[in-house]
Amino acid sequence: MAKIGPRNVPNVTPPRPQTASAAPLDLMDVWSRSGSKYRIRSILLLTVNIVLFAAVGSFAFWLRSGEVFAPAREGYWDLLAQTFQGVGRAEVSLGSMLIEPISVQAVPIQIPIVGLLMAALISIPILVAILYRFWSSLPLIAVVGFLAVMPWLAVTLLGSCILASVRPFRTRLRFMSALIGLVPAIVYLTLAWSGTTDAVVGRIDPVDRIKFVAPWVLAIVASTLVFAIVLAIAKMVDYRPGAVTPLLAVMFGLPVALFEFHVGRDELYYRLLEKLDQAHFAEVEASGEWQQAARRAWERHPLPRPAWDAIRAVEEEKWLFELATDIGPRQSELTRHQAELSDRCDRFHRFFPDSPYTPNALFIKARAWDRRVDWSEFKTTKWIRFYEDFPSPASRESWRIIAENQPDTALGAVALLRLAQLEARDGDVERATTKLTTLLDTFDSTPLTSSSSSKAARASKGVLARGAPEASLNIRLERVVLEAHRLRELLVANRDTIYGYDPLCGSRRTDDSLRWGLLDLDPRHERYVEHLEAIKTKYPNCQIEDNIELEIANATTSMTARIDRLEALLRQFPRGDAAPEALLRLGMAYQTGEDEARSDDAFARLTRDWPDSIWARQAAGFVPGTARTRLSKAGI
Repeated sequence: MAKIGPRNVPNVTPPRPQTASAAPLDLMDVWSRSGSKYRIRSILLLTVNIVLFAAVGSFAFWLRSGEVFAPAREGYWDLLAQTFQGVGRAEVSLGSMLIEPISVQAVPIQIPIVGLLMAALISIPILVAILYRFWSSLPLIAVVGFLAVMPWLAVTLLGSCILASVRPFRTRLRFMSALIGLVPAIVYLTLAWSGTTDAVVGRIDPVDRIKFVAPWVLAIVASTLVFAIVLAIAKMVDYRPGAVTPLLAVMFGLPVALFEFHVGRDELYYRLLEKLDQAHFAEVEASGEWQQAARRAWERHPLPRPAWDAIRAVEEEKWLFELATDIGPRQSELTRHQAELSDRCDRFHRFFPDSPYTPNALFIKARAWDRRVDWSEFKTTKWIRFYEDFPSPASRESWRIIAENQPDTALGAVALLRLAQLEARDGDVERATTKLTTLLDTFDSTPLTSSSSSKAARASKGVLARGAPEASLNIRLERVVLEAHRLRELLVANRDTIYGYDPLCGSRRTDDSLRWGLLDLDPRHERYVEHLEAIKTKYPNCQIEDNIELEIANATTSMTARIDRLEALLRQFPRGDAAPEALLRLGMAYQTGEDEARSDDAFARLTRDWPDSIWARQAAGFVPGTARTRLSKAGI
């Protein structure tokens, strides 16, 4: 064997040091370090990020539905499916976050809450894709789609993460990559703004329109700022894991804290209560359904079939019976909705006894028990509508609590009126008159609330000021005051010298075959006129005969017949307490028939002969063509 000596060392070329041109092409990220402690730390912190982000997504869904875990909701998959079909319920429409259940117009502090929340949902998946690689962002995208229930945003973020982290789209400048990834999200938010504009912004004051674009602008600006901060921190720690987690915690905690301390859970659950009230008692155009039912009934008959008009008439009578009878399916559904809404209001009262919306919840409960299907409206227009101006005894206790605790608000005004109506029907005229006097002393001498005054009040408090709690209930104080005047005048002027208050409030004698009076009758009942005639027969020449004639005239559908009855009433009772209202309605009837001369004459006679009447106040300043509008506003 040959010796290997110093002179016989093999000719081995030593390795050359790497130059800048030979640097690896892959960018440094949290997975670049192969040490086990780095890998374990990366996995743990990524898991923490996913959990925190899941909380962000659940909070986003809770803000729109009041439910924390979306997959547990009944009809969850249907909710997702409708989004992709373009139908979309409120929970899956991004623009609806600004409208319901909490509107940024009514609660402007929602602007930073929604803006920061959207910034977190958009920026964090893009940053995780850049720092943890694209596949690590997939769980976060799934959170947006399935927990936040924003599947279109999830699809958008999938494209954003690809642009920000996958070759050949990514760049060596990570901040530039993040901004490129932000572009699809900006397009998505722009489309959301367009949808909000079509649905709402065109119907609001131009001054408030900025409230509907501000959250999306804030989301874009905040996302850009988050990119800059997180990527700067990541560079300072040499892309070790942990740069995303602290800022994600802040992005989650800040909207939650703002909501908890400046909005409150009671705001969300009350708005959901209002939404349920609107859904249960929404107006329904039933002509199409009614026609289809009539068509099916007609086709079921064997040949030769009866006349189509006869079948339609039978079907109409069937629908009217179902709407009028307590055992019909429509009335059963109404009762079920009333009970459900009452239970929700009671729960709200238990959980939030000190909330400023607790009186509103009581108001919604009382109004729900007063709601009835308007039988006559369906007969005339084939619309199913509800009314609540003929109170039910079931609502008495709720009205009493409101009247005692909110006497100087619009809620208190309605409560005093409803209690007065109930007490008058019970025959307690003195207590009813006292409540009506209190109502009119409080509200008839003060300016009625208007949109302009409320806007001025909000403007004086600042841009982020919230409106009055009862503003969303749309209480028409002008109509409440008018009804109170009408009822008080009826009670004060009609104590009969022979019959007492029996024709008005009903007889309390057990042996009396006719125990109800004028105030016991619902003007929308199908037999209202028949019952009025029965009162006239039972109590001949009673004090309220002119009032009964006025009610019969108001219930007459033919305009010619109505004018004839009103003119006859005024001839028979020229100085009766019903004459002022009769003159006002006669002037309205003349205007409908375009008889302006007679209309003006009726209004002039009213203001001359009854200058202090509420009806003269309604007629003051009327000119041809405006009376119908003003009376409609007053609820006449």
